[in-house]
Amino acid sequence: MEVAKLWMSGIEPERVDEASGKMARLLERAIAGDAASFEAILKLYERRVLLLSWRLLGNFEDAQDVTQEVFLRAYKYLHRFDTTKPVEGWLVRITVNVCRDFGRRRQQRLKVSSQAGTPVTASSDPHTDFAAGENQELLRRAIAALPEKERAAFVLRDIEGRPTAEVAAILKSSETTVRSQISIARVKLRKAIEGLTEKHL
Repeated sequence: MEVAKLWMSGIEPERVDEASGKMARLLERAIAGDAASFEAILKLYERRVLLLSWRLLGNFEDAQDVTQEVFLRAYKYLHRFDTTKPVEGWLVRITVNVCRDFGRRRQQRLKVSSQAGTPVTASSDPHTDFAAGENQELLRRAIAALPEKERAAFVLRDIEGRPTAEVAAILKSSETTVRSQISIARVKLRKAIEGLTEKHL
């Protein structure tokens, strides 16, 4: 199934039993420098990282670039990973940080291009046609337009379904702040979707 078809579909990648002996052995070998073990971990999580990146950035090609960077960074800092904690949570935090950095660089490039007099157009998603329906496309665009922190909180809590406490830990924020960001994001999304819908009428 194409990742694009997973957008807001409610279909999540297969869960990995991180408590299993297999995962522990893979981590041990990967940390010791075994590239094949790290590749096995990558294959278990790459789909999930790609999906989260796409949800955060709103562009499939950007999400592919970010996914590569996430695993490059994970490999580089694998020796720092606390093996008593879930791999998924660690990768989610890396993904959020890489998406944040990527988004800032993208905004800077757009700003420079605009100042230089170069026409700036929104990036088109070549996989939009695979999205399940116009409403989901409107939602995707509305989410992509949210401020960085509100977008991350909304995606992790309302789309990924992660507990508020976990979202707060990932974003290095308080639960109260996360709840506030999600509430504001929901209001903005509702207004944005209403506005986009009116334009399509």
